[in-house]
Amino acid sequence: MSAATSRKPGDSDTQRRGLVASKLVPPRALPNHLVRSRLVDVMVDAASARLILVRAAAGFGKTTLMQQYLERCQAGQRACVWLRCDAADNDLQRFLLHLHTGLLRLPGLTRHQRDERSDTIAGETIAHEIIEIAASYAHPFAILLDDLEVIQNDAITEYLQQLVRVLSPQGVLVIGTRATPDLGLGGLRARGQLLDINPAALRFSAEEAASFIRDKCGLPLPDGEIATLWRCTEGWAAAVYLATLSLRGHPNHAAFVRSFSGTNIELAEYLAEDILMGQSESCRDFLLQTSLLGQLSAPLCDAVTGRHDSREMLSFLERNNLFITPLDGEHQWYRYHSLFASFLQHRLQVTYPDKARALHVAASRWYLSEDRPVPAIEHLLQAGLDDEALPLIAIHTPALFQAGRVRLLARWLDRIDRKRLLADPHRMGLAYAWVLLLNRRYSEAMQTMAALLAADVPADQQAKIAFEVETLRCVLLAMTDQIEACLAAGLAHLERIPPDAPFRYASVVNSQAFSLVASHRYEDARRVLSRLMPGANDVRTGFQRGIADSLEGVIDLVQGRLSNALARFRAVAERGWSPSEVSSLRHAFLPAWATALYEANALEDCARVLAEAMPYCKGYAPPDAMIAGFILSARLALLGGDRDRWLRMLAELEEIGRGIQLPRAICSAWLERVRVATIEGRLDAADQALRSAELHADWAASDSYGHANDIDFPDSIGWRLAIAHGEHEQTASELADAIAVATQRQRHWRALKLRLLLAMALDGAGRQSEAFEPLTEAMRLASHEGLVRTFVDEGDRLADLLRRWADAREAEIVRAGIDLQFVRTVLAQIPTPLAVAGEEVNKARGAAIAEPLTTREQEVLQMLAAGHRNRVIAEKMFVSELTIKSHLRKINAKLGAQSRTEAVAIGRSLGLLR
Repeated sequence: MSAATSRKPGDSDTQRRGLVASKLVPPRALPNHLVRSRLVDVMVDAASARLILVRAAAGFGKTTLMQQYLERCQAGQRACVWLRCDAADNDLQRFLLHLHTGLLRLPGLTRHQRDERSDTIAGETIAHEIIEIAASYAHPFAILLDDLEVIQNDAITEYLQQLVRVLSPQGVLVIGTRATPDLGLGGLRARGQLLDINPAALRFSAEEAASFIRDKCGLPLPDGEIATLWRCTEGWAAAVYLATLSLRGHPNHAAFVRSFSGTNIELAEYLAEDILMGQSESCRDFLLQTSLLGQLSAPLCDAVTGRHDSREMLSFLERNNLFITPLDGEHQWYRYHSLFASFLQHRLQVTYPDKARALHVAASRWYLSEDRPVPAIEHLLQAGLDDEALPLIAIHTPALFQAGRVRLLARWLDRIDRKRLLADPHRMGLAYAWVLLLNRRYSEAMQTMAALLAADVPADQQAKIAFEVETLRCVLLAMTDQIEACLAAGLAHLERIPPDAPFRYASVVNSQAFSLVASHRYEDARRVLSRLMPGANDVRTGFQRGIADSLEGVIDLVQGRLSNALARFRAVAERGWSPSEVSSLRHAFLPAWATALYEANALEDCARVLAEAMPYCKGYAPPDAMIAGFILSARLALLGGDRDRWLRMLAELEEIGRGIQLPRAICSAWLERVRVATIEGRLDAADQALRSAELHADWAASDSYGHANDIDFPDSIGWRLAIAHGEHEQTASELADAIAVATQRQRHWRALKLRLLLAMALDGAGRQSEAFEPLTEAMRLASHEGLVRTFVDEGDRLADLLRRWADAREAEIVRAGIDLQFVRTVLAQIPTPLAVAGEEVNKARGAAIAEPLTTREQEVLQMLAAGHRNRVIAEKMFVSELTIKSHLRKINAKLGAQSRTEAVAIGRSLGLLR
């Protein structure tokens, strides 16, 4: 090879004297290092890879991962050579000397081979011998080169390319580096011979971050604070570790996590010393000046910095993994890591305190020239140029409303003095009132509406403002559960809205339709919603149309037509919306769609839809979408055995309800607690939760309330609890009356649920044959629509009754108009009765299980019932989590349970829990 230099006899000893033995010793595993099992598995399983490239900025755990891979290789009989590179290795002979020495230590080379190779050093180059060993070594082996970014010698890079090409099928080259080396990666990738472990792969997952913080760093942070820290650090291991160092001495962990940024002393020192100071002055200036940009492109960076080499600079930053992430496949747009950006911004302010404003202005001008007003406005506001930003906001507000960008508008308008907004009441004052309303800031919206009515403007403008405020009032009344007042104000106001005001018209139509649904006037609601059909007053605002479609589906669901509701929601999802409408439209109906999917027992689809809907539910969804989103998320968590998340979702719903002064949201969170405690047999807890719910249940007295509570209403929740307490006769009488009312009002879904409660009440009273009648009617109504969860969610008590009903009425099921397959589906989903050794199905509560639980298993079950997670149980019992998981498997097997929740419920029914 041209890069290699031949040596004369006698040179060997001289060159060997330059050997630094410690460079060939891999680092030892430290107890605070997190085992990256998943990544190590990927590396070990990459059978076709000739090159494994582990590349990322400092602090992402490259060396740790390579060390763990080496340990796994050695455990699996794969020989390894480790070489840590340093700047002196840019001397080709020194680099080859160390690599050659490492290879000579490979097991499997006979003593004769080693001696023979030592003899040939005098006549052949070391480079040739390395190639020969790598190409001919017959056993699995790996060459690990760490810190390769220090190598700048092109001859070494060329040599490594040749080494990869000649590696035997048993060999693999593993490289750890901050910079992406020029090793012909494109060809290797195309041939399937490259495993590229990039920064995204090296980031801690949320679970890994939690394990690292709690288990390795010994900090008992709650889940919420860990999630915040993980999002802030973007899984960057060094940042997580440095945060834990600061947390040890901080008195308020929650406050520290909320404020953690690139200005944190430990992190800033790390970034300054290990990252920034290692760059050229030109690179440092580029980083500082572009740190204010949320997204970076070469033309934008040129415009902001006044340079002409931004494309080359961005490529350099990407090659060197300097906390920059491409945002598109063409690598035209990038962003900095959020902590790195905040660190750079702070350094910019310290180094050039007067420069930030000019950089923001330059960025705004560029975005305006590209017809991208949103980032242009953002930069003007950051520059403090409110006078320039406000006219632009006014121009683009209608389009942003149509696109559902109300949170963005709130963020902008909150930065501007309110007096300045009210000085232009007809445009910006009214816009701000709408923004406040749609962001659930109801008190502020009312204050702004009052200020608008009191504005000193000409009479003609005052009339227009008053008309607009009345529109706002109609929507506000609907969103704050003032149903009757909304109907009284809105129906008359609707006729006065001109057809050239589509957003206002659609807003009032939807508020009226919602109020009519809440008042159980479904046909009237459909007639009002028909005004939003294409061609009706030419109203086609996407955001409001999406809400109208969701209300149509809700009416279907409330009336028990689940299949219609699902078809409607699916059609809306597949409709061809404009790009500006897609986000807001999908959000508008996703919570209702998730409700329908849940009821159909399509739990995976429900979870997928909810994942997309929850930011909307948490941010600015109207009350019923918000309540449905949180309750469904909580239920899915509980079904998955995550009781902590179930509790968190209900607590968050309650907190939001208090923040926006919506008692129904607070009450809904407590009603869900009552429901679960009742089904699990924790009746004291259910009684207490019901009392808390009743403190916020005044809304239920009017019988006009949102659809999210059509099933989970204080009376139905209370009746279930009364049945559990043995109050059967009185409850059965009240349920019979309620069913008649629900049926008369076409609330067939509610009537279905009430029939199940009635069946359980009659059965509890010893009137089994009578109990079968409402159960038969419920099955007839549900079977052709697929209303599965209404049955399954009632748990063990209904399960037992339903199986007895199926056995007794088997011959009559089809004659009664019931879909037999639906019956089988429901029976397959409900909890299975416990099997008793040598007997058929055990139908007697409290009967002994086939194999008793051990004392240890009973302790685990008790802590499980208390809501503890595996880790906490393990700590309390002084065992490992694996041991707890083993106990749980045995408990489930003995009880015939399929989940943690089911095991607890069965344990209670058998009297195993105190």
